[in-house]
Amino acid sequence: MAVDQALIDEFTPQGPTIHIDDRETSSKVVEILSGMGAAIRLERLPVGDYAIGDRIIVERKTAKDFVDTLINRDLLGQAKALSEAVPRPVMIIEGGDIFAQRDMNPNALRGVLAALTIDMGITLLFTRDEQDTAQMLFVIAKREEGERGERKFHPRKSFASAKEEQEYVVSAFPEIGMKNARLLLSHFGTIQGIANASLEELIAVKGIGEKTGGKIFELCRRMYG
Repeated sequence: MAVDQALIDEFTPQGPTIHIDDRETSSKVVEILSGMGAAIRLERLPVGDYAIGDRIIVERKTAKDFVDTLINRDLLGQAKALSEAVPRPVMIIEGGDIFAQRDMNPNALRGVLAALTIDMGITLLFTRDEQDTAQMLFVIAKREEGERGERKFHPRKSFASAKEEQEYVVSAFPEIGMKNARLLLSHFGTIQGIANASLEELIAVKGIGEKTGGKIFELCRRMYG
């Protein structure tokens, strides 16, 4: 049963916030998450099915869909987009054994799993059914929300490229996150360009807005201490 955002907003959930692609509303996962008390927000996500904070995007596939996408569509292309979108990409494979879905060489599937985890840095999680998937998403969201509240410093990570390192630095600005970091870097070209930009130039970047632009401008000019 599809879940309507207006119905969700009638309640005041105490659980963690999860942004969900509106094409996922036909699954029971959304209904179960709502029943568990998650603060769910329906929107059209450019990548993945579930967004948790600014670090995690989750792509959900049934075991059959995983193999079908590998054979008939561009699974690795989808995975690459997921991997490039956030620091912590996750793929949930739900229900059944991927090795039993089609008559494929098991080593070919193992090669794909290795590419997803080792080459692209995607965390693979396997769940039994929609109930199990919803519970896994809820636990991930609770953990991420709790850790983000306790985190004192921007977390360390290794970088595959200078581009990723630049995105990471800018995403640490207050209320910026990875999406806005990419918008700013695409517009100004360098971190220095962002720091030197006038308030008017920052606000003019589509998707940034006056409040966020003002915080960046003020922070870059505030004396330390």
